[in-house]
Amino acid sequence: MASEWVKLTVKHTKPDGEPNTYVNLANASSIFPQGVGAEIWFLSGSGEEGKIQIKESPDKIIALLNEIKNPNRT
Repeated sequence: MASEWVKLTVKHTKPDGEPNTYVNLANASSIFPQGVGAEIWFLSGSGEEGKIQIKESPDKIIALLNEIKNPNRT
């Protein structure tokens, strides 16, 4: 299976912090815009366990993924 890891910022309901997490987008089934940010759904989960809310927009996520796939492209 392909590996497409990107570093993203997790949204929290608590103001305690905003840790970064690495997400393998090869395992994502969908990316939905959610206000400011996005929600990523995964194949291996269901309900709340199958998703993560992040601060980056879908466009930003795709741009990060393209940077990883084509590091020398300008």
